[in-house]
Amino acid sequence: MSCTIEKALADAKALVERLRDHDDAAESLIEQTTALNKRVEAMKQYQEEIQELNEVARHRPRSTLVMGIQQENRQIRELQQENKELRTSLEEHQSALELIMSKYREQMFRLLMASKKDDPGIIMKLKEQHSKDSCVYFLWYVSVFTGNCYEDK
Repeated sequence: MSCTIEKALADAKALVERLRDHDDAAESLIEQTTALNKRVEAMKQYQEEIQELNEVARHRPRSTLVMGIQQENRQIRELQQENKELRTSLEEHQSALELIMSKYREQMFRLLMASKKDDPGIIMKLKEQHSKDSCVYFLWYVSVFTGNCYEDK
């Protein structure tokens, strides 16, 4: 009889071990199920938020969006045209100023030549001033057209 009791105890121990293994497996499955449930809930919430955003976007008429874009394009073209006109005007004013300054320098040079024919020092100073003014003017002109002299607003 002792064999049967020992056998029964061994079988009971084996069953207890199997029950513990099954219990551990069940706990692991519960943890995995909980994690999956949380992921599914997060996905549902994300989907609901996406649907809400899509509904808000659908309530905005497409024609309103197109009209807004067309208006912006029109304003951009007007600004580009105005920019071209301003550049042309600047070039014309620059040419006129250059012509006026060169005529002024010529007249001043002739006037001084007529009054100071004997003094070569004054003539050299005038020539130096003329070349210096031309260099400064050229540098200013370059800076205007490269955008370094002013900022667009």
